[in-house]
Amino acid sequence: MNSKKDTIDKNEENNTSTNLIYEIERYIIDLNHLITVLERGLDTTDISSNLPEAANTIQFVRQKLKRDQSPINLRYLSALSDLSDNIRVQIKSWKKDIDERGFEIKTAYDSLAQIKRELTPQISEGDTTFIPEFQKQVDNLQDKWQTADSLYRVKYRQVSSFQSQLSRTIVEIGDFRDEIQERRRLLERKLFQKENNYLWEKGSDPKEEQGLGQVISRSLKLNEIILKGFIQLHWPAHIWVLAFSAILLFWYKYMLKHIKSEKEFSDIILHRVQFIPKKTITSALIVVFSVAPFFYRSPPVVFTTSILFITVLLTTYLIHKNIDKKLFTSWIIFVVIFTIYCISNLYVEIAFQERYILLFTSVIGILLGVFTLKTIRKTPKKNPNYLHLLIKFFLLIQSFSLVANILGRYSLSKILGVAGITSLMQAISLYMFVKVIMEALYLQVEMSKKNKSHYTAYFDFQNIKERVQTLFIGISLIIWAYFLAFNLSVYDFLYNNAVEFLMEPRTLGGNTFNFGSVLIFILVIWISFFLAKYIAYFAEIKDQQKAGSRKQRLGSSVLLIRLAVLMVGFLFALTASGIPLDKVAIVVGALSVGIGFGLQTIVNNLVSGVILAFERPIQIGDAIEVGGRSGMVKEVGIRSSRIQAYDGSEVIIPNGDLLSQHLINWTLSDKKKRIELIIGVAYSSDTKKVVEVFKKVLNRENILKSPEPEVYLQNFADSAIEFRLLFWVSDFDTWIEIRGEVMGEIQKAFEEEGIQIPFPQRDLYIKTFPKLDSQENSDSDNQGEKS
Repeated sequence: MNSKKDTIDKNEENNTSTNLIYEIERYIIDLNHLITVLERGLDTTDISSNLPEAANTIQFVRQKLKRDQSPINLRYLSALSDLSDNIRVQIKSWKKDIDERGFEIKTAYDSLAQIKRELTPQISEGDTTFIPEFQKQVDNLQDKWQTADSLYRVKYRQVSSFQSQLSRTIVEIGDFRDEIQERRRLLERKLFQKENNYLWEKGSDPKEEQGLGQVISRSLKLNEIILKGFIQLHWPAHIWVLAFSAILLFWYKYMLKHIKSEKEFSDIILHRVQFIPKKTITSALIVVFSVAPFFYRSPPVVFTTSILFITVLLTTYLIHKNIDKKLFTSWIIFVVIFTIYCISNLYVEIAFQERYILLFTSVIGILLGVFTLKTIRKTPKKNPNYLHLLIKFFLLIQSFSLVANILGRYSLSKILGVAGITSLMQAISLYMFVKVIMEALYLQVEMSKKNKSHYTAYFDFQNIKERVQTLFIGISLIIWAYFLAFNLSVYDFLYNNAVEFLMEPRTLGGNTFNFGSVLIFILVIWISFFLAKYIAYFAEIKDQQKAGSRKQRLGSSVLLIRLAVLMVGFLFALTASGIPLDKVAIVVGALSVGIGFGLQTIVNNLVSGVILAFERPIQIGDAIEVGGRSGMVKEVGIRSSRIQAYDGSEVIIPNGDLLSQHLINWTLSDKKKRIELIIGVAYSSDTKKVVEVFKKVLNRENILKSPEPEVYLQNFADSAIEFRLLFWVSDFDTWIEIRGEVMGEIQKAFEEEGIQIPFPQRDLYIKTFPKLDSQENSDSDNQGEKS
């Protein structure tokens, strides 16, 4: 009994040890995975190189603000605030990565601790003498655990160090930003207060201990630090700008090469554009630099000023041979004034020493503006539209700047002066931006024409320009208004108040909403309508290029595209504005009631438009007749279609009428048309010769041979023998011209053959009748009375 029990106990020990070995193997696999996780490196190169520099930048600027309480420019306080925001965003991004890595390491450590807790009791209970390999597995497990534990400690110290540095820097940035905001509030309250003596007052103006040279030196140093830090923090945006420049330049060069090599009238096409063919690189760069600031988040003053200065130089190069010499001379002087203000705008501190420089610059700017205004009034058609308004706006702002300077409001004067000259120069540069974009779009339209001998007519070119130019003028106005508010130092005020007004919750009945959601909804819907409209317009241009092939045209299918754009826009507007779908269901229910009472006709036209898009009985460019009206289809809309009659008028026909009335489509399957002529000849004519003349005239290149032209004797009329001529032409658009040519040739052949075309003759016979007796007696009585 004892031996049997010993055997059973021994077997149980063997099973326990075997299971323990399996457990150890599983733990070893888990530890290998944890070691792999802990060994995974975190790319801290960017943090290690940029974090100390960002921290030093903040520390340097904070010390500069505290040192001897130097008066800081209001514009540069805004720039420093933006700089701190940019650095904080970047540091938060780094901290997010570090925190994720720290969480990963902490999770690995928890797994290590769990393995140790579970495994220690099992190892102590295991019989290492019974299975020799057991001790090796235990030793291997312990080595793995020690390796993982050491890795954890190293990685934990590394992550903790970065987390500590990042947290400390974020706190410093927060304190720094609070100091800036306090300084900004103080300066904004003092903006309209007197800083200098009145210009006519005696006595000295407030001077700083250091000279203007020291102000410039420190400003250069701080601007260098800010610009260097900004460039390093935004290298992805630099790549996007470079890529955009390369794509734009490639596009310009490709279009020019294609037009020059494949278009017969390339000289006419390129003559219509001024800048891209002659100054391709500059044309590409002025587009890039006009929109470059919007690739970056809160760019500092030194960056935006540098971008604008380069844009002005590019504009100078573009216009120097395209405007009047007097105006170009005025422009150069404006550039000099702009340069002076740009340099002054980069001062970090308030430099009262330059008061008289800015005073002199304002006077010169006002005199130059008046001279320029008189010059452009002499030749208004040769100058850009609204240029006189820009000059007047510049004169107004500069006048306020001059008055503020005279009254001792130096900071206000400088802000107004910078805003005035900057807005003028940027407006001219944005005008050139629109001009170059219009030229590029025009060249794209010409390049897209497949026929080498085709080019856009002048009026078509003007139509394209007017339609598309409005969009880019609107974009330019937004850019101009943004930088004007920025230069006037009111952008943050306007932005914060606008956001507060738009996002404030409001109640209407039992519903809560805000104007921001309403604005987003309206804006998205407007963009959808805008896209749908211009998709139809450019589809019409494309269809005109393929007028000979009805199957290749989009035609009424454009309506489906427009409907898809509008539906997607509507859904996106609902999503972006946060309007709940249950509210939309209520509106749809109300509309269904309205449809039942009085909107049947409108809905009928809408549904008919969709049916027209699917069945395609008509397409853009088709020649149709419906309801006594005939013309060319110009647009198949959602509710109605537009037909251009042959007399030039445009007829709007509801889509329901196109489906409910008899519709004649002359170009549905092809563009062939049969022409019928009824021609009469005199009864004395030889009919065989007449038929021969007809067949000879109808044997022409532009008349189809199949089906063959036919000549029939139609009728014996009152004064002529009438013949019926039937022949086909291949193109519906030319049938009137061909019919006129045929009739002219017939008349000429009749004259040569002596065949007469009769005209109706009527003989009028006048007869006299004898007078009646009663009439004669009456006449004699009348004569007696007169005597």
